[in-house]
Amino acid sequence: MAQLRKILLSTDEFPKNWYNIVPNLAKTGKKLAEPKDADRINRMKEYIAPSLIAQEKTGATEVPIPEGVRTNLIWVGRPTPLQHANRIEAYLTPAKIYYKREDIVYSTTSKTNTAIPQAYYIANDGFEKVVGGGGAQWGSALSIAACYYGLKCDFIVPQSYLQLKSPHRILMEVNRVNVTGSPSDATEVGKKVKGEKKYETGNVSLSMSEAIEKAMGEKKAAFSFGNFFNFTLLHQTISGIETKKQFELIDKYPDVVITSVDDFGFALPFVADKLEGKKPDVKIVVAQSKYVPALTEGKLGFDYADYAELTPQYRFHSLGHTFDPPMIHAGEMRYHGVPPILSHLVEAGVVEIKTYAQTECFKTGMEWARIQGVIPSHETQYAVKAAMDEALE
Repeated sequence: MAQLRKILLSTDEFPKNWYNIVPNLAKTGKKLAEPKDADRINRMKEYIAPSLIAQEKTGATEVPIPEGVRTNLIWVGRPTPLQHANRIEAYLTPAKIYYKREDIVYSTTSKTNTAIPQAYYIANDGFEKVVGGGGAQWGSALSIAACYYGLKCDFIVPQSYLQLKSPHRILMEVNRVNVTGSPSDATEVGKKVKGEKKYETGNVSLSMSEAIEKAMGEKKAAFSFGNFFNFTLLHQTISGIETKKQFELIDKYPDVVITSVDDFGFALPFVADKLEGKKPDVKIVVAQSKYVPALTEGKLGFDYADYAELTPQYRFHSLGHTFDPPMIHAGEMRYHGVPPILSHLVEAGVVEIKTYAQTECFKTGMEWARIQGVIPSHETQYAVKAAMDEALE
């Protein structure tokens, strides 16, 4: 009898709601800290769509997914398969390993999970342009989403990524995105640091500042970002909700759930089971880069989400908003901090941290590709390394 290698959901089984962890965080002993600085909080209305601000603040545990979002999430390839890593198991360990195939969606990245909802709400709220800042994967996902909802799109990406991440740049340009390298001459923020050797390669935080400034300076333009905010993690729970359903189909539940720091929203439906006492022993692991070790070497306190101090201050693990991360291939990780939700859960002891160097993740990623037949992204290689280490234990 053939063994089951791939667990699929039909489009009829695709989730109708996102999961919001914020109300459940009180079960850790305290609520998620509110952002500081009333003026900057009020100014968010100048660059973030009202519907997304409402999601940032919502106290609802379940947030309905609009049909106009569900349709396009399905169109790009959701629900994605949960696959059994049988070849890795045979090579490595008797432990059972499963992995979620987020790479098969159109943009080849889970960033589409939040790009599509953000573009939907931005268009629905009456904006005509979306201005994004951050890594190249985020740019690819946002370019696709902008096309789906008839939005113009500008994207500001760290300068070094224009060549290093050229396939993503090309996809953005195919989708008629105006792609600008940061630091740039397009904003006052960019002009101030352009020419400084420290920032010549750019980074995610600086790109974020330039995108916010650009969105604030144009009528009918809204800012979009692929991580950090509560609403981005809310949207990313779609993958974890699917995964839970897929495990139910085979009557299993994971002992350990592993993700990279860049894609933590995936784990939140499992975190909920832990907090609610349904699965108190499930282990939640997040993998970070040794070269951007915000969770272990960053200060837990209030800091800005962006380089130029345009955002409110949030409570999270931060290496400092002016920190310029070293060049690593996992470009989405070149950010000075982590989402406040993740910091809250790490502080409460709910989430464990694994820290890895780039070269050891490359080695593990190549092993995975040769044996399992799937090439993991640079960011995913950190989670793959953590998973293989966990299996060996």
